Amino acid sequence: MKKILLSTPFLAIMTCILWASTFVPTKIGLEYLSSPLQFAGYTYLIAGVVLMPWARIGPSYFSQVKKHFPLMVKVALFSTTILYGAYYMGQNYIDGSLASLIVSAQPFFVAVLAHFMVRGDRFTPLKVLSILMAVAGLVIVSYPGLEMMSLDRSEGTFIVLGVSLMLVNCISAAYGNIIVSKIDFSKVDIRVLNSAELALGGIFLLAIAALAGQWQPFPAESEFHLALLVKVFIAVATMVTWFALLARPEVKVSELNMWKFLIPVFGSIESWLMISGDNPNVYSVTGMIVLTLSLIIFYNRPLRDFIFGGKKGGEMKKDGTKA
Repeated sequence: MKKILLSTPFLAIMTCILWASTFVPTKIGLEYLSSPLQFAGYTYLIAGVVLMPWARIGPSYFSQVKKHFPLMVKVALFSTTILYGAYYMGQNYIDGSLASLIVSAQPFFVAVLAHFMVRGDRFTPLKVLSILMAVAGLVIVSYPGLEMMSLDRSEGTFIVLGVSLMLVNCISAAYGNIIVSKIDFSKVDIRVLNSAELALGGIFLLAIAALAGQWQPFPAESEFHLALLVKVFIAVATMVTWFALLARPEVKVSELNMWKFLIPVFGSIESWLMISGDNPNVYSVTGMIVLTLSLIIFYNRPLRDFIFGGKKGGEMKKDGTKA
């Protein structure tokens, strides 16, 4: 049982379930604090501070931060500030269905960047087929919302801007994952990196909110505090787990990110269970089946061997050597 609970697939799936659970606390929080950048900034700054005791804050902690400060700023920018800044700003310009579709395609961008930047993490026929199936599933799930979008010329500029920001979100997420996967954690304490990058990312988001004129008083309502607490818990749990998975020598960054295709599946299921009037339809069910099949084909060895004629030449580990 312990082996299963600590396995990469189980931890990746649990992380995706948590990521899919952010909709409700975010919606509640923004009812009391309408500045999304400020809300995100509070979330990640507090998450970073919460992790500091776990990272054994003290002289050695600050020594690590000082020694690897450029790296931590880089991770904070791409894994938190640009990632969530672009996401929240992009949502202001495009329909939620289109935003969800683009963001859910993050694994595709990870695979493309990893192909060029990570040794031993190249495109394969299996990976291409699985990604194409998953993207097709995302399009099917999002089709009703996309069909209802207004494409008037007056809105064209805003749609282009929103799509561009969502693409920045995807590229930032992909590059941030690759940065973390290439870190030598025998020299960098992963706990210090987790807490420092979250705190720095939160500070940068708060600074952007202030410079953009979006600063608002901190809400006093207990409902907001509870929503913020839930968001902080999700941020801590997901970032700690995901960074730990990226640090595993046997894990390829592109293959790990394939699990993110499950986020819209879990998000839709939670929405059906928690939001009145939100019910499954033929598009959502069909899209989820296609998404799930893409992952089954990718991770089920007997099935992929049947489709592709077995493993040829040996699988490559993260360092480029054969398994």
